[in-house]
Amino acid sequence: MSKSKGNNKKVVKVEQEKTIEKENNTNTTIDISQDIQDKLNVINDKIKVIFEENKKKMLQVENKYNQQLKSQFKKRSELLQKSKDFQGFWGTVLSKAMIDNFAENDQAVVDCLTNMEVETDINPEKEEITKKITFSFKDNSIFKNKQITKEIITDKDGNSTCKNTKVEYTNNTPITTTSTTSKNNNKKRKQVDFAEQSFILTWLQDDADLDTFEEFSRLYEDPFSILEEEDIEDDEDDEDDEEYGEDDNEDDEDDE
Repeated sequence: MSKSKGNNKKVVKVEQEKTIEKENNTNTTIDISQDIQDKLNVINDKIKVIFEENKKKMLQVENKYNQQLKSQFKKRSELLQKSKDFQGFWGTVLSKAMIDNFAENDQAVVDCLTNMEVETDINPEKEEITKKITFSFKDNSIFKNKQITKEIITDKDGNSTCKNTKVEYTNNTPITTTSTTSKNNNKKRKQVDFAEQSFILTWLQDDADLDTFEEFSRLYEDPFSILEEEDIEDDEDDEDDEEYGEDDNEDDEDDE
């Protein structure tokens, strides 16, 4: 019996030594990990500062670039509005470039368009970007507004807010109707708001939609490329017609 007790004491002693060794190893590991973590935190903080400084510098450069563009866009706008050769210019550009998006009433809207302006202002300190589009219209029977604007403000966290001009319709605004089919296959027509059948007016009254804004912005930056594409397509069609005509003549000569 005494021998068994002695063995038990040895086992307990060995277990205690293992426990102490394990605790020592654990403490050493925690100290090393914490030290590395502290160093990593310092490095990560420096990386964040560099990124923030770089972002602000990029915004400053972009803002300077936008201000230079703004002055040139203003000169272009004044020249387009003075020249009789460019009457209905922006309406034509939008019709050709965005025809796939057009709804029933959009052509009537762009026919009244006299000018379109797109502006981008950047506040590097607040890291805030403001995008604004302004449509100018001649007198028309659809709405009273001489100008309709949409402004989208994006903060440093990427959150966007929107400010829209309320469209004031005239008493002579055309009534739009749409067809619906009932369960009995009977067709009915109901009146809808004019804007519901206009992609442009609906977008101008909706919340922030940066994708569509960027599409308008690209058109504003280089509207002439849209017209040039149309001219190239027309030339290609003319060439195809000429070739087709030559083939017909050759066939006629062969028949003779």
